Amino acid sequence: VSIMQFLRVALRQNFSSSLLVMVGQNTEQGATQPQPSSLQDAALHPLATQQVFLLVVSLQNLLVHKDLLLSQAVVACLETLVEYLYVKNKDVALHVASQPWHRFLLFTLLNGGQKSILQPEVLRLMTLFVRYQSSNIISQKEISQILQEAAEANLAELPEATSCALRLFLCQV
Repeated sequence: VSIMQFLRVALRQNFSSSLLVMVGQNTEQGATQPQPSSLQDAALHPLATQQVFLLVVSLQNLLVHKDLLLSQAVVACLETLVEYLYVKNKDVALHVASQPWHRFLLFTLLNGGQKSILQPEVLRLMTLFVRYQSSNIISQKEISQILQEAAEANLAELPEATSCALRLFLCQV
């Protein structure tokens, strides 16, 4: 969870801070940073495209652990990562947001228990997919299901995190 929080802060700061300097693993003091191998990597600097894809897979794997605190941190990190990528390179961001494995991840999360569709992390994840127009990940059927469960739920009894996530989802839809 701490690593996810740190990564979110680094992404939000665009990997630059007056208090923190990011140094690559193979960079020695006085050595120059290796040049990005492609224009796409240059746009995502200091990340490379391959690192982004590995990070997304790692986040997906962590999300399936069903630990509440970890799930919250992972979804927040994924949101921040896609926002960072969208600013740097829209094509990469949209590619990351529309990965077919997200569909399988969503299916796994939705079949994990009762009312799981109204869990804040699931709603935030679905909001992310709607925001970046990942129609191959979230279908009209899932959107209708959320709307129906929200209509049937007693909104006054929902936890605040769920209410906020539901409001953001509805605004995005």
